Amino acid sequence: MIFPRTLAPGLYDQIISLCQQAGFSPNVVQEAIQMQTIVSLVAAELGIAIVPGSLQNLQRTGVVYRALKEVSPQTAIALIYRNPPAPSVEKFLEIVQQVTEAEHWI
Repeated sequence: MIFPRTLAPGLYDQIISLCQQAGFSPNVVQEAIQMQTIVSLVAAELGIAIVPGSLQNLQRTGVVYRALKEVSPQTAIALIYRNPPAPSVEKFLEIVQQVTEAEHWI
């Protein structure tokens, strides 16, 4: 299971590339838009999926999470907002900056 390439082509390609580096090409038989749906499809015994580690908090009966042995791949994310930001957005940006401790925060 994987999400459609049209939603996040860079991440999709990174997952396919990781599989190919491991010596196989995945046989994608099902795509889903939401990660929760992907986990539910795995719970329904419809396949396996590579998902972010944060989904381990989403427990489903019969689903087992295993970390990849190789160094976990990294992907960049971006935050967009209207300028000037509303007060609530400014507060959110402060929190994001504190949580991420990003080196390249703008």
